[in-house]
Amino acid sequence: PGCLSSGTHPLGGNNKKVKRFCPEKIAAMIRLSEIEVGEWAVVKTVEGPPEIRRRLETLGFLPGTRVFVSRCAPMRGPRAYEILGYCLSLREGEAKLIKVEKLNIIPLTMAPSGRLRVVAVRGGVGVKRQLAQLGISEDTILSREDLNRNGPLTIIIQDKKLQLGRGIAAKIMVVKDDDDRKTLN
Repeated sequence: PGCLSSGTHPLGGNNKKVKRFCPEKIAAMIRLSEIEVGEWAVVKTVEGPPEIRRRLETLGFLPGTRVFVSRCAPMRGPRAYEILGYCLSLREGEAKLIKVEKLNIIPLTMAPSGRLRVVAVRGGVGVKRQLAQLGISEDTILSREDLNRNGPLTIIIQDKKLQLGRGIAAKIMVVKDDDDRKTLN
C-alpha cells in the first residue's frame, strides 16, 4: 500500500513502464548528522566529491557498517562516532554526506522479554572475553525471561539459564529477533 514498484503509466499513453517511488523507503534513509547521541545506525551510502567519499570509506563508512553516535561537542562542533571498534570524530558537513538507516538497538536491560539477537557488546576486551565464555557474542540469539526492575536479569542461551548483573547486561546491545526459523545458539 502506497509503495508500488513498476507498472504502466496511469494515464495510458504510450504504455511505457514507469518506475514509481516508495516514500517509506526514502523516509527510512537519513543523514548521519541527524542521528542523536546514544543511537545506532547502519551506513547505506556515502555521497560527495570522490576524494572526500574515498576518505570516509577508508575510515570505515562502508555500506552495511554499524555506527554508534557516542558524543557531541558543544555549539555544533564535531561528533564522536564508534565504528569498527574504534572512535573517530567528524564535522557536521562530513556527516551530512553519509546516508544511514536508524537501528532500534537497545541495551539488554531495557529489552522486552522474548527472543533477542546480540548486535554489539559495548565494553573492553575483558568484558567481551567474559561474555564470550558465557556464550554471548555478536549474532548470538538469546531469550530474556524476566522483566524485573531490580536484581539480576535471567536469560536463556543454548537451553541454559544464566543470570547477569545489570551492569554487564547494560553493555549488551540487542534487537528483537523476529526470525522464528532460527534456533537458539
